[in-house]
Amino acid sequence: MESESSKRSLKRYKGGEETKEESPPEDDDYVPYVPVKERKKQKLTKLGRISQVKADADLKAKSSSENECNDEEEEDLQSVARKSNISLLSQHTELKKVAQAKKESAFEKQLKEEEKILESIAEKTALMGVAELARGIQYEDPIKTSWTPPRCILNMPRDYPDILRGKLSITVEGEDVPLPIPSFNAMKFPKGILVGLQKKGIKQPSPIQIQGLPTVLSGRDMIGIAFTGSGKTLVFVLPIVVFSLEQELKMPFLPNEGPFGLIVCPSRELAKQILETVEHFSDCLAQHGMPRIKSCLIIGGTPVNQSLESINRGVHIIVATPGRLMDMLDKKMIKLDVCRYLCMDEADRMIDMGFEEDIRTIFSYFKVISIYTTFIYFIYFFYVNY
Repeated sequence: MESESSKRSLKRYKGGEETKEESPPEDDDYVPYVPVKERKKQKLTKLGRISQVKADADLKAKSSSENECNDEEEEDLQSVARKSNISLLSQHTELKKVAQAKKESAFEKQLKEEEKILESIAEKTALMGVAELARGIQYEDPIKTSWTPPRCILNMPRDYPDILRGKLSITVEGEDVPLPIPSFNAMKFPKGILVGLQKKGIKQPSPIQIQGLPTVLSGRDMIGIAFTGSGKTLVFVLPIVVFSLEQELKMPFLPNEGPFGLIVCPSRELAKQILETVEHFSDCLAQHGMPRIKSCLIIGGTPVNQSLESINRGVHIIVATPGRLMDMLDKKMIKLDVCRYLCMDEADRMIDMGFEEDIRTIFSYFKVISIYTTFIYFIYFFYVNY
């Protein structure tokens, strides 16, 4: 019996040990596993709370400053109201003056802030060469040309330009704006140019030509805003052709020399139209015994060899689109060392199409661009009928 009871007790003891071994150990430092996804969520929530706390602090600081301003306003109003010996009408006028002064100060502050913003934008977005932007160089004097207005225009009364501009709805801005000239003969164009105008059926200049042609012929930079069909193409084509002719008569262009004038436009079709106009007046000049003005078209979709052949012979005027022109400048196929006239037709459209950086790159290939180069920008003006 004793042996059986001892066996049973041993069995119970062994059974107790077995049950103790099977139960998991109790550990106070145990940390449950958290998946990576959950941990990221927890971090994001923590960051969100921190940013919310910061935003609340900023709002409190802002509200405290606003409260201080409001307290100052209340003090001013109370100081006026405390004057018991003043009538209500005079108190009302004083309160009005205080409110008006505060409005003016706030308005002036806003104007100053806007001026600072505009200055910073103008510095960043000025279309100049990279070297000039880095040095902060600004030029004030325009280039000097051999063209001068005729005496009949110079001897006109002082109010003549304003009367003519008002009559033709011409708006001008700037300093020492050149006088408007209402006829092509008075602009001193060569006979070949006048014959070319007659062949095109152009007898009288349009408003943009009356003011624009004397401006460009004087060597001044110009931004022209005109609607479609206003004759703006002639405003930059005729002066570039005339000045190229002048250079050719003084010293003929050698092979690989040029261009003297560069016209940049956003589309191939527009470039082809401008080149046709340039070649028309060049042919008319050649028919009247003048040297031929050589022109070249540089656009995408045409073989580069054709453009290189005309450049190698020496070219006076290049009409180009930004992409192909920049590519050829980068490969040193074209040099702008002697280029003195730059025109950007539809400049606003080029900027909108994202060519701003390309134009800056083109400007960087000029040498001392702002001293010797005349800029001509043309922007379309659209009529909207409601």
